[in-house]
Amino acid sequence: MFSVVIPAYNAERFILDALDSVESQTLRADEIIVVDDGSRDATVALVEDWRRQPASRLRLHRQDNQGAGAARNAGVGLASGEFVAFLDADDTWMSNKLEVVAGYLERHPEADVACHDEWLRQGGARSRVLRHGPRARYEDLLFRGNCLSPSATVVRRKKLLEAGGFSTNLDYDGAEDYELWLRLAGAGCVFGFVRQPLGVYNAHGAGISSSVDRLCRHILNVLAHHFESWQPQNTYYIYQMRRRRAMTLRWAGHEWMLRNDHTRASQFLIPALREDPFAWKTWLLSVANLAGLRL
Repeated sequence: MFSVVIPAYNAERFILDALDSVESQTLRADEIIVVDDGSRDATVALVEDWRRQPASRLRLHRQDNQGAGAARNAGVGLASGEFVAFLDADDTWMSNKLEVVAGYLERHPEADVACHDEWLRQGGARSRVLRHGPRARYEDLLFRGNCLSPSATVVRRKKLLEAGGFSTNLDYDGAEDYELWLRLAGAGCVFGFVRQPLGVYNAHGAGISSSVDRLCRHILNVLAHHFESWQPQNTYYIYQMRRRRAMTLRWAGHEWMLRNDHTRASQFLIPALREDPFAWKTWLLSVANLAGLRL
């Protein structure tokens, strides 16, 4: 039923934990596909060694570095399961993840996409639960933001292929998953959400999420692409577009506040207020930023 696809780039610190979390599932995956995206560390050697264990269902595909979207697409192309379960190399799953998601899909055969909640791990400890969903309509995803996480998402392989997979446009890198969810929702795919944390999202400085400026810019690129074709272009939706851009800029400003860089924070909060001067959350953060606070 499930093909597990793990894109990996210089993931020697994490890849074995990710693989072990798949191997320990109470419902075994049909196959595990690791796509090495041009790693220059020991990732390949570690995966090769792990694959030597008895009854391994792991396939290793190697390619030049092309980005996470291309790596996931390569895995989807090799997959044979009805559903593809994505897992980033630096994240892990709870041992009952596939069993619980399989049960959900049996109860909801109409679902094309299923996403569950995750634990957030910071500094080596679980800090809180990341609640994903329940937005499932294209309009909600576009104007209210991304509410899915790749490592928590299972997608019907047929729908992935019909949609053309993840974008390989590097102007979306780090937000290529959001862009795909938008296209799947726009194509009428049915989204479902499991209200249970079945994985662990590891927050660290090694991934693209640590580059606030770049990720903010790439999310704005995704929004610009989808806003271009949105109809109707009336006053209400023009404001909704500005509001959505402001939300993205506010997020980046808040991230810089958490890093105690108030100068960089202001470079995002000020344009956020220009986009949406009625947003009280942005005003609150701006005042706190001027006071040197970390909210």
